[in-house]
Amino acid sequence: MLLSKSDFKIASTCAKKLVYKKASYRTMNDENEYMEMLAQGGHIVGKYAQLTYPDGIEVKEDTIERTVFKTAKLILENDDITLFEATLLSNEKVVRIDILEKKKNVLNLIEVKSKSYDSDDDDENPQRRLREYIEDLAFQTVVLKETFPEYEVHSFLLLPDKSKRTSIEGLSGWFNVSQTVEEKFEIEELPAQNKSHFVKPLVEFKYENDPEREKYIKQLQTDNILTLINYDKEVKDIMDSIQQRSSMFLEILKNGITPEHYTINKICKKCEFNLGIEKESNGYRECWQELTDVEPNIFDLFYGGSIGNIKSGWYLDELISQKKVSLYDIDTEHLKNKSGDFGSRGQRQLIQIQHTKAKEEWISKDLFGELKKLIYPLHFIDFETYTGAIPHHQGMRPYELIAFQWSCHTINTPESEPIHTEWLNTEYNFPNFRFAESLMNLIGETGTPLMWTPFENTVLRNILEQMDIHNYSNTSLKDWLTRITTDKKQGRNGRFIDMNDLTLKYYFHPQMKGRTSIKKVLPAIWNNNPYLHSIPWFKKYSSDSTTYLNPYDTLAPIIGSLESQEVVKDGTGAMRAYNEIMFGSLAKNNDRREQLKKLLLQYCELDTMAMVIIWKYWMDRSTLDA
Repeated sequence: MLLSKSDFKIASTCAKKLVYKKASYRTMNDENEYMEMLAQGGHIVGKYAQLTYPDGIEVKEDTIERTVFKTAKLILENDDITLFEATLLSNEKVVRIDILEKKKNVLNLIEVKSKSYDSDDDDENPQRRLREYIEDLAFQTVVLKETFPEYEVHSFLLLPDKSKRTSIEGLSGWFNVSQTVEEKFEIEELPAQNKSHFVKPLVEFKYENDPEREKYIKQLQTDNILTLINYDKEVKDIMDSIQQRSSMFLEILKNGITPEHYTINKICKKCEFNLGIEKESNGYRECWQELTDVEPNIFDLFYGGSIGNIKSGWYLDELISQKKVSLYDIDTEHLKNKSGDFGSRGQRQLIQIQHTKAKEEWISKDLFGELKKLIYPLHFIDFETYTGAIPHHQGMRPYELIAFQWSCHTINTPESEPIHTEWLNTEYNFPNFRFAESLMNLIGETGTPLMWTPFENTVLRNILEQMDIHNYSNTSLKDWLTRITTDKKQGRNGRFIDMNDLTLKYYFHPQMKGRTSIKKVLPAIWNNNPYLHSIPWFKKYSSDSTTYLNPYDTLAPIIGSLESQEVVKDGTGAMRAYNEIMFGSLAKNNDRREQLKKLLLQYCELDTMAMVIIWKYWMDRSTLDA
């Protein structure tokens, strides 16, 4: 059985996962839209990288063995050649190299990644930020040196560089993920994903068959937003470790895994092989056995994984080793800080344990005081944004933020019906300043803007900075952005009120467990207070079901001629929908665009209505408890 780079990567996080992967256990990533989006982004960057090496040859055969043979033949028969997806097999280890350059007796191994890099950042720490990628690179280097020991080998990462700005308008639209192709090899960007559940996207270059193709290729080469970084030293430093781990993983594949190869610990919380409640082929359940079903679990604790430290040992690991995995097994003395006090985090953890045990909601009377401070009208605001490795517009950097949508529910008085306003960009130019101006024109200096987490504040602060970078002149907008946003570095306090922060300080429900995201708080309140369902403002989010009432699951699918059923229910789905509106293969199809616009608008509207629902419940409680 061969050890691939993907195998090595997942085994390095937990050796037992290697066993599950080889046994084709299903994982949570199999249906993870975010992971699939990352993989597609990686393939787009890979295509971009290939186009900057126009003389490169793709090594493509129908089996691993034939691809390995052809790779070796091309390298041995040519003094100067560039190969794409060169495949090597040595000592039961197999790798597929993104770009392999041969220049006489020198081999340059180039691993293309979509991870961002900033060549202007003096504090850049590649050993920390890019550790996982450098290990990938080192594993490939081991195999390359074993295969061609007589050659001089150099190891590189090729990454999108955030210090570079594209001169090409609509660059992202030069690449189209239009269909899928049968893939004989693993999708290495998804190491814990069973390959039968994800097929490789076909990334097409828009001008591939254009008579002036070469002109566009030269433009890409001149504009190149990727940076090539040599990591010979970093790779050399970890080569021994990589070889030792490879040998251990191969031994596991040959002779099976033993208890000394792995242990259950707090890292298991994020195990990809914990798929739902299925008992068969559930790796997490196999490892944890009867401990799997203990509720409430220590993994539910707010920031529980941070209790303890590397020197003294992590407290959750200590409990797990004793098979004590109930939330109530936690000794609350461990929740105190170094000063021996319950800090803000410890207090939150204590509230969670006490009120989960009592099976009761907790609401601080201080919350009511905070609500009284709010100045009407109240503006409940939510943004949707896009960041991608390949910039959308001229003058943008890789991963520079695009703000493409906002939703706002405004309440003029405590008894007023919420008024909904929304904005969605559908124009093919940089939208951020139009985005901010439209919001400024709506709320101006009136009342109190509310957000959930500091994200909206960060976006507007980012747009304020972009005004200088892009030389955009609008004094009114600049002044408004300065007044509404908080910037701690500059000692500036803005107007936004963070409802997530209010939740952390003043509200808890056992069904939230250790989370305070709006998608956890909303169901806890909505499901336990049926009177909210009959309020006219919220009635369209009611469900006939008596057991599953999460408003996010009542989003009506928009049925269109192009899709049988489709729903945008999270930020990842919103990003993908927007990218398709702008540059997708069906971007010019008006029916498809209208369908996607409806999906985006109904999703963002619910995010701000969710804030209103929570606010309404808090206000009702303040009246009852007054």
